[in-house]
Formats: sequence, structure tokens, C-alpha cells
Amino acid sequence: TWGKLSGTKVVVFSDFRCGYCRQLSDTLRQLNVKVEERPISVLGTRKLSEAVYCSRDKVSALHAAYAGETPEARACDTSGLDANEAFARKHGFTGTPVIVRADGEVIQGFRPAPALAAWLKAKTAA
Repeated sequence: TWGKLSGTKVVVFSDFRCGYCRQLSDTLRQLNVKVEERPISVLGTRKLSEAVYCSRDKVSALHAAYAGETPEARACDTSGLDANEAFARKHGFTGTPVIVRADGEVIQGFRPAPALAAWLKAKTAA
């Protein structure tokens, strides 16, 4: 979890080597939302996801991974990553990013800040 912890919550299924996921990460920083990042290995990046997931400072490791760096590998229980991937498969998420609003509404693929902000706001208007 990263971003503005008191902000609107979004869940993002992402791959750390996905260029659109990196763009989305930057966009979400601008929107001051609370992001629950759920890595999935669409591009064969399971080892990188494990390094981020097992990092002592997950937020720094996440942003480092998007910047092309590989955090130091540590051992930990990675069953959460298995759960992310099982959930993604069950719901047909075959690409990244996938953005899930707090009410369960889903959009797949990158959206620029104005479109994403409007989509998030539509939830609060309902």
C-alpha cells in the first residue's frame, strides 16, 4: 500500500516491467490516492515481484522496480503473490495494468490523469 493513505482507494494489478504500469504509478502519485498494488507476473517477472514483495521497504522497492532497478532478494512467504495471480486468472486479467475501484468497478489498461480522476470521481457521485 502506498500513496495518500487517507485518499480514495484503488487496487492495481501490475507488472513491474510493464511500461503502462510505470506510467500509471506516476499518474496515481499525482492524484493523491491510496494504492493497493497487487503484482502479477504477466511478463515473466515473478522473481522481481518476489524481491519487491519481500523487501523491508516495499514502497521504495516498488518504485525502484518501476525505475528498472532490482531490489535485493530476500526470502519470505510469497503466498500473497500466488493469491494475486490466482485472483487475476479467475477474473480474466490477462494484461496489466488492471485498476479496481473501491466499489469493484474495473478498467483494464492505462488511463491518463484526467480520465482516471473522472472515473474515480464517478464512484463518489453514485
